[in-house]
Amino acid sequence: MTNTEMTRANLKDLDREELQTLMKSLGEKPFHGKQIFAGLHKRCASSIHEMTDLPLKLREKLKEFEPLDLLIRVKSQTAPDGTIKALFRLSDGLGIETVWMPEGEHAVICLSTQVGCPLDCTFCATGRMGFKRNLSAGEIVDQVIYFRRLKPETPIRNLVFMGMGEPLLNYENLVKAIKMLSATDGAAISQRRMTVSTAGIVPGIRQLAGEGLKVKLAVSLNAPTDELRDKLMPINKKYPITELMQAAAEFQKHNGHRVTFEYALIPGVNDTDEMIRALRNLLVRIPSKLNLIPLNPISPTDRIRADWDAIFDRFYKVFAKERITLTLRRSRGAEIRAACGQLMTRS
Repeated sequence: MTNTEMTRANLKDLDREELQTLMKSLGEKPFHGKQIFAGLHKRCASSIHEMTDLPLKLREKLKEFEPLDLLIRVKSQTAPDGTIKALFRLSDGLGIETVWMPEGEHAVICLSTQVGCPLDCTFCATGRMGFKRNLSAGEIVDQVIYFRRLKPETPIRNLVFMGMGEPLLNYENLVKAIKMLSATDGAAISQRRMTVSTAGIVPGIRQLAGEGLKVKLAVSLNAPTDELRDKLMPINKKYPITELMQAAAEFQKHNGHRVTFEYALIPGVNDTDEMIRALRNLLVRIPSKLNLIPLNPISPTDRIRADWDAIFDRFYKVFAKERITLTLRRSRGAEIRAACGQLMTRS
C-alpha cells in the first residue's frame, strides 16, 4: 500500500507496519503506529480520543481518519441457544452477516469474507446473492471487534472463516486479517484456533499451505464423485476432486493439522450406501476429519425431513474402522437463519 493509499485508508485496514509508515509520512514518530494498532485491536477503541496514550496534538491530527468503525450494525437476532446473528451495513450500503456462538465459557465467531459469493453452490443461500465485492482486511477484523465489545465477558476462542463468501478468493485480505487478529498486541487469537473453509479453490489451498500460518483447513466437499459434485458445486468443473484432494494432502503435510472435510447431508442424493463407500475410499488417503452437516433450508418454503441420527449411523458403520474422526454437526442458530448455508443479505 502506497503512502497516498494509506492516508486515504481506514486505520483498521492498516497493519502495524503500515501504521508505522503512516506515522512517519505524517511527520510523527513511527512507534505511535504501534500504539494505534494496540488501541484499535487490543482495546477495541471506537474513537481516536480513546487512545489516551497518544499525544493530544496527534489525536487532533488523526481526527480526519474517523469514523474508525467500518461496520454499522443494522440489527441482530438471538437464537434460543444463545447464538447471535448480526447484520452489518458497510460504507457503500452493502450488507454482510456474522454469527457469534457461545461454547461454554468461550465463544466462536463465524466470519464473512465477501459480500455474496460467486460460486453458486446449490445448497447455499449466499450464492443466490451473486458476488458483490471482497471485504477489506479491516472489514473482516471489525466483525471480531464488534463482538468483543458486545460480549467482553466471553473470550473468543475460535474463529471460523465460514460465513458469506469464499475466503480463498479474497486471499490477500484474508491472510492480512489472520495476521492482524493473531497479533499479540491485538486480539491475540491463536492461529491454531482459526479455520479457513473453502469450496475447493486449489491454487488458494496451495498458496495457503506455503504461507507459514498455523491455521486449519476445512474443505466443503459434499460429494465423492465429480459427476455429483459438478451438479452441487460448479467450482468442481474447474478444480475436480483429484486436484482438490492432492492440494488438501499438500496442505496437511505442510501444516500438520488434519484436514476437515465438510459434508452437507442431502437425503437420497449424497448419503446412499454407494456414496458413503466412495467417500471412505477418497478420504482414507489423507489424515482427516469428516464433519457431517444436516442440510439446512435456504428459503422459508423449504421443508427438510430426515432422521439425521440414522443417517449418521450408516456413515459410522462404514467409517468405524478407519482413522478418520467422524462427527455430526448440530445446527446452531437455524431458528434465526444463522446456520450453515443460510446467510444472505438484501442491500
